[in-house]
Amino acid sequence: MRVNNGTFDVVSEATLIEVQKMPPTRFHPYHGENIQLFHENLVAYRKTSFAHALTFSEEPLKPGEIFLVEIEKTERGWSGHLRIGLTQFDPRNHFKLPQYALPDLANMGKSWIYAVNKSHNRIFTGNIEIDEDQSTEPYQPVVGNEDLIQTPRGTFSRSLLLPVRFPMERKNGYCIPKKGSILPTDVGSRIGIMYVVNDDRAEMHFIINGLDQGPCAKNIPYQDGPLYAIVDVYGTTKQVRIIQLYGVTSLQNACREIILQMVRKEDIDILPLPTKLKQFLLYEV
Repeated sequence: MRVNNGTFDVVSEATLIEVQKMPPTRFHPYHGENIQLFHENLVAYRKTSFAHALTFSEEPLKPGEIFLVEIEKTERGWSGHLRIGLTQFDPRNHFKLPQYALPDLANMGKSWIYAVNKSHNRIFTGNIEIDEDQSTEPYQPVVGNEDLIQTPRGTFSRSLLLPVRFPMERKNGYCIPKKGSILPTDVGSRIGIMYVVNDDRAEMHFIINGLDQGPCAKNIPYQDGPLYAIVDVYGTTKQVRIIQLYGVTSLQNACREIILQMVRKEDIDILPLPTKLKQFLLYEV
């Protein structure tokens, strides 16, 4: 359904069926010894310590495909936060996993990994790293400026890249969280990773709460092997969940994803639905 001048329209059955046909994005069952996977390998939880918490995408990413996670739980008492990136190490080979993505896995080669921090708002212009707020020209994000984002795996609403229930503002033609309303390391923050191809090389981009951070790694030899997303549930980050951009695991989840594409998150409370269903839409139950 969609909110339209106070009325509610029903999304076609064909739309739901088309979404159901897309395979869901999951974590690979091979992971660090301190990781537990829940909800059909959609949620990764670090059960103890702060090490041995590597997780991988179940399938390698296609150029332009976004792998998106949301931070669901944090834990005080640790330093550092989520690490995320790409690797050509294949989890199907059950290679010996190091304790950490940084520096251990990165030092093994074939991996491009970066730590998410509280003030991740930098982009690259040429070889110069600049703060976006100090840029004289608006950065042109690789995902474009439209409300619908087209990728090789399908089209989805830009709203899925945004955290739920945080104040928004429009910038460069699209919505992003208001400055200071949510940090990249906070519960609810949505962190995406993708790569784009330039000739025989690729560059990796972070998408943090709907905002393309620019290329954080260049000259990736993507033709040398498939690129898997890697997430290290490290430090204060305790649990992450994959946000389904392309596929769903059930008709119930398909309905939720369609509604979240059609209804602004701040309008969910006005839907004529029971409280439990509203909580389900917001992933609160």
